[in-house]
Amino acid sequence: MPLDGSPIAPKEIEATAERWVDTLHLSSKCPHTAKTWFIFHATKWLRFLGRLREEVGEQPFSQHLAAFLQFELRDRGLSPATTDGETAHLRLLLAWIAKQKRTLLQVTPQDIRRYFSTVAAERRWKRTTISGAVNAFRNFFRFAESMHWCVKGLAATIDAPRIYHLERVPRGPAWSDVQRLMVASRGDSATDIRDHAILALLVVYGLRSGEVRLLHLEDIDWEKETINVRRSKQRKSQRYPLVQEVGEAILRYLREVRPQCREREVFLTLKHPYGRLSDGGFGTMVQKRIRKLGVVTPCYGPNALRHACATHLLAKGFSLKEIGDHLGMFRR
Repeated sequence: MPLDGSPIAPKEIEATAERWVDTLHLSSKCPHTAKTWFIFHATKWLRFLGRLREEVGEQPFSQHLAAFLQFELRDRGLSPATTDGETAHLRLLLAWIAKQKRTLLQVTPQDIRRYFSTVAAERRWKRTTISGAVNAFRNFFRFAESMHWCVKGLAATIDAPRIYHLERVPRGPAWSDVQRLMVASRGDSATDIRDHAILALLVVYGLRSGEVRLLHLEDIDWEKETINVRRSKQRKSQRYPLVQEVGEAILRYLREVRPQCREREVFLTLKHPYGRLSDGGFGTMVQKRIRKLGVVTPCYGPNALRHACATHLLAKGFSLKEIGDHLGMFRR
């Protein structure tokens, strides 16, 4: 990349990331992850320095994707949390189609199968990841058929892998391991203080990662000792009593650690430029802390703690309806 202060394009960042990864001599499972993190942090830092060359309209089929997402949000009523997952899969597919120098009208079922045999294999996707991509592609091409962008019947030809019963259930750690996690996260460093408050919310209330990341300062009523949670999937709010342990953890974070800035989210990055925690960074934090304890569990992310919370409540004698209400799985 140029060192003369000139703007740097995303393609230059990617090329530098590839050269850097080649020097690491990583195992076959690691290069993609290392490259992704390099591009993410380099892009964020260059944007902060004002040296990133933003290439507007570079994303292939951007107008088609924007129209589809508007349909998903406005007409189908899906939440941004759901469409974000679809968008990530669709950007990859549409970029691959453009690289093959094909239009949407030229895409065939064989092209979709070839995409999975190359991209999914290269990225070592699991069946659940492929299944999520298939759902996104089916939704997009159904919409594309209605808009006459692609051949009729294409969506119906996209096959998903077999997903076994309960395979998607995150299956979290035992409650004794969760208690060990909470004890281990207590500390006096800025990172420990922030992460302990986050973990307390995940464990006590069984919140989703997005619900913690989007928690705002005004959502906590210290006088009435309540906390208001914006449910990311149902687009509704749910108010809880503020458990003393959780309240004390958040209060310590606010007093001792949280940066003084204009951001309204409760939990922020600890280094400048301050901002909301990213989904990937949030999940990585939880995974690292669970793995550090030597806990062996099928899943290590925030949803694993949500599942552990549900399992604990079930063991305490709560009904499924009560547990569903506590986790915000209500349907009204």
